[in-house]
Amino acid sequence: SLLFQKLCSMAVDLIFTATYKVSVPVKTDHEESRIPYKPQVKSGCFRMRYIIDLVHQRCSAPIVGPAMFFPSDKITEQNTAITDQYLLPVMYADDYPKAARKMLERYYPAALRRASVVDGTLLAQRMGLTVRRVHLGKDSDIQGRIYFAMARVQIQTTRGTMKDVTILPKTILVNLDLCHTPEIENSTIVHECVHMFLHLPFFRLQMLGSRPFLSYTSRKRQKQSYSSNNGPIEWMELQAEKLPAYVLMEETNTRNEIERILSERGGRRTPENMNWIMEHLSIRFRVSRSMAKYRMIELGYPEAEGIYTYLDGDRRIPDYGCSGAWQRGLTYVISIKDAANLLGSSAAFAREIQSGCYTYLEGHFCLNSKPYVENNYMHGKRLSAYAKHHTEECCLAFTVNGRYADAAYENGQAARKIPVKNKYLTKYGFGGEATQKEKAMNNHKLIEDASLWMNMKVHMPDSFSEAIREILNKKRISQEELAFRTGVSRAAVRKWCNQNRPSKQHVTAICIALDVRGDIGEELMRLSNNVLHNNMEDNLLLTMLYATGELNVARANEIMLQAELPPLTQGQDLDLIT
Repeated sequence: SLLFQKLCSMAVDLIFTATYKVSVPVKTDHEESRIPYKPQVKSGCFRMRYIIDLVHQRCSAPIVGPAMFFPSDKITEQNTAITDQYLLPVMYADDYPKAARKMLERYYPAALRRASVVDGTLLAQRMGLTVRRVHLGKDSDIQGRIYFAMARVQIQTTRGTMKDVTILPKTILVNLDLCHTPEIENSTIVHECVHMFLHLPFFRLQMLGSRPFLSYTSRKRQKQSYSSNNGPIEWMELQAEKLPAYVLMEETNTRNEIERILSERGGRRTPENMNWIMEHLSIRFRVSRSMAKYRMIELGYPEAEGIYTYLDGDRRIPDYGCSGAWQRGLTYVISIKDAANLLGSSAAFAREIQSGCYTYLEGHFCLNSKPYVENNYMHGKRLSAYAKHHTEECCLAFTVNGRYADAAYENGQAARKIPVKNKYLTKYGFGGEATQKEKAMNNHKLIEDASLWMNMKVHMPDSFSEAIREILNKKRISQEELAFRTGVSRAAVRKWCNQNRPSKQHVTAICIALDVRGDIGEELMRLSNNVLHNNMEDNLLLTMLYATGELNVARANEIMLQAELPPLTQGQDLDLIT
């Protein structure tokens, strides 16, 4: 009925089951002047209708009749949307495009035919609304407001004083003090039009309960996060926050426009191309860049997550992207505050941070190595150009859930406030480590080893035992760990490390276990008073010294046995070494 009734009147239909007592005639075989009646108890469905005049606060007498015999009309025949107990529409993700299309078909069909601007003022006019642009004073945080009943409001005059004015029903107030751009002003008007389209039944219900202070809703500055436990005000504001993007940027036309521009730029979803498309959509549909960005994400272009990104609401970071496909629902940017919160709830994230492989730069946890990190002109660190185009390779990923709907419920008033930049991000989860973490760690190990072996080469100790102790200290490896790697007892390892002439097989086993560089391995052979001769066994030992990074002791023993030579070690646990 709400689609056909005037604002000042409302038809309310109640369908209920009633049990009632009736007297029915009793059939007899004898004709009598008086027909006997017998009381019977029955039940059935009834429809009761009231016509309510909201302006004069009057209600008609109810019309009551059996539901199956109730006269057909526009009220009983229409296909109404599903609503909750507050008469708010129940909307899922796939309902928003349908609702936007229905709204445009009725009030702005031109926006369905081609990519064009939806003029909020014209839309409001076609919906029978009046738009008034006013100043509400420097202390006001109201960005826009729609009234469903007559009210008195304080408005600032040109002299800077405040005066009371009467606001009629079906009026939208736009606060010019907080609508700084045409895009914000237009989206504010459309936001209030959405309230009229979706939530008029809700406000009528509040007014029926003699709560006139709930006869309007406001768009405000304050940010509020929404969850599955929202009340009616929160759900209403969330719907009014989300639907305007679908109205201002109709799905089919927007996707066609994105594909057209993308094909002109080679079809590559680079940060530069995503930024170019966002800027074009912002101008083409006269919307904010933030709305254009998140509309792109909703339409299946998750790469837009890496552009026009703000931290803490006011600090914009450089654009970034992936070299391959960007998984939807992931971001690689997180603030320190959100990271601290996640650290306490995600053991996987905590392990990655504690690994020491990452540094926090420009909102990213990036692998702290080349080619991802470079020095800037002030001798600080920054992400390299390579890192910004290969973020999945070098940065931790995070999942994002929820939205900022920017509403508040104050003094019985539904308030929609000024949105923040990243209004779609609420809750973070750990999405995964950088794909090149293992490679970066190996690179880091190679660099450290190069420095270690260079110092060893220059400052080689005088004895084998001293050299082994120095390598163990520099690599932070205990004798117990060395024993495990070589597959022998700790006593055997302790004996080898403390004597100055271990066998050449034992020296080779120690070099493999410690991943010693080939030339250093030859020096350790010399310090252990061993000489490698030109024979089959010694040539094989020398080859192993220069292939330490590709071997472990267990495999080296297998090679020796396959060559019909004694193994490097005789430990009982050789088969457990991997």
